[in-house]
Amino acid sequence: MKQRTIGGIGYIERPVFNFDWEVDRRQVESMLAARQDDFLIVHWDDLDLSLSTQKAYDLRRECWTAADYSKCDALLILEAPAPGSPFADFHHAEATMAQLLARGIPAVNSLRTFLEYPDKRYIIDRSDLPFPRTRLVTTESDLGRAIEGLGDPVVLKPLIGAGGDGVGRVAANADALRQAMKPGHEYLLQEFLPEIVDGERCLFFFAKKYRYAVIKRPLAGEFVTDEAHAKFERYEPTAAELALACDAIERFGSPSLIERVDIVGSKVMEMTFECPGLSIQCCGVEREVGYWTYEAIDMAIAAGGATVT
Repeated sequence: MKQRTIGGIGYIERPVFNFDWEVDRRQVESMLAARQDDFLIVHWDDLDLSLSTQKAYDLRRECWTAADYSKCDALLILEAPAPGSPFADFHHAEATMAQLLARGIPAVNSLRTFLEYPDKRYIIDRSDLPFPRTRLVTTESDLGRAIEGLGDPVVLKPLIGAGGDGVGRVAANADALRQAMKPGHEYLLQEFLPEIVDGERCLFFFAKKYRYAVIKRPLAGEFVTDEAHAKFERYEPTAAELALACDAIERFGSPSLIERVDIVGSKVMEMTFECPGLSIQCCGVEREVGYWTYEAIDMAIAAGGATVT
C-alpha cells in the first residue's frame, strides 16, 4: 500500500511537543503501529488560511516541520474549539475548516459536521429519532409552557456541551429554571430519565460499524455522567441497545466516520459526530483503535472528500 500523509489537527503543546489529551496520544500511537503512513499534527492556531504551517509536528521523525495541509491524503480532527473556547481561536478554526472543506480533503470526522452541527440543536430538529423530549429555551422563553409534558424534575443543559459542565437537574418550575439560566444563552430543556442511575451506554462506531461500548455509571447521588461524576467501564450492549444505536446511525446519516451513540433506557440521549471521546484506555482497545481509525480513513479517501453515508 502506498505510504500516505495523515494530517492531524487539534490541541498540542509547543514549543516542546506533547499531546494535550491522553486519549489523542493513545489513538495516534495505535495508528502509527497499525500502518507506516506519515502522521503530522498541528494546533488549530498554527494552521493558516492557506492551509500551510511552519509548526507541524512529524510524529514519525519526532521533529517540527513546515507542511502544506492541502496535500494531506486525509485529515483526522482530534478536537475543535467551540465559541469562547480557551484552547484555540474558534473563529480562526471555523474559517480554516471552511477552507479545508472547499478543497475537498477527505476527513474522518467530516468538516461538514463541525460546520453544520456546532451544537446540540439536532436533538430538537430530528424528532424522527428517539431523543428525550426536549425544548430550546432562554430566559425570555415562556418557561411555564416549555415545561409542560416534561415531568418533574427536568434537566437543563447548555446548547453547546462541555463534558457535562453546566448540566443541572431543576424543579419543573418556571422561576427556578429562570434563576438557573444566564441571560443571552440558549439551553436545552429535557425530560429527566430516571434510568440514568443505572448508567449511560455509549456505543462507538468506526466507518459505520459498531466496535465497542462503555457504560458510565453515575456516582452515588449524581446523575451527570462525565469523568468527574461517573465511573467508566467497558460494556457489552444488549441486542436491543445495539439495534437502537445502529438504527440511529443509519437514520441520522451523519457524514462523519467516527461516531458515538449514548443510550439511556430506551432513549438515545445524544449522538456525537465530531470528537466523540473514545474512552480507549478503560475499554482496553489501545491496539484495535488504530486499525478501526484506518478503516474510517480508507473509507473517507475512497469517497474522495464526498459525503459518506
